[in-house]
Amino acid sequence: MTPRAALQAYRLRWKRRELIWRALRARRLLQPVADRTAAIRPADILAVTTLRNEIAHLPGFLDHYRRLGVAHFLIVDNAGTDGSDRFLAAQPDVSLWRCDASYREARFGLDWAGALLWRFGRGHWCATVDADELLVYPHHDTRPLPDLTAHLDRIGQPGLGR
Repeated sequence: MTPRAALQAYRLRWKRRELIWRALRARRLLQPVADRTAAIRPADILAVTTLRNEIAHLPGFLDHYRRLGVAHFLIVDNAGTDGSDRFLAAQPDVSLWRCDASYREARFGLDWAGALLWRFGRGHWCATVDADELLVYPHHDTRPLPDLTAHLDRIGQPGLGR
């Protein structure tokens, strides 16, 4: 390994540690509203999102990801006022937390998502998604996420970025 590559690897390790530390600190800011995480099964695909006042998007969002094969949703409501929290708390496959802290200071919700991923996502395929965006990939209408993740497992690819 070249000295430059070694330095880059060192920096990346420290950056990863910093992000993990931020997520662990953010965990204490999350107040459970509806914790159904005990229902998560080992092979479940999870969706993680942070949102605020997205009630108009939520029925379509949940329907789309359920059709894709998401089994459980881990959602942080950032001090919403439009009833999103009540709607989500009534969904049997949603675990919901509330957080009143600054979205910007939480790296636009990534620290909160990281806290949920750290606690519940290990060993699962997880989609970190926005409530107003839908994941679309080739043949998504005929090949659900379990098929895609099985393919990624077969080829040894640990993730799929955009």
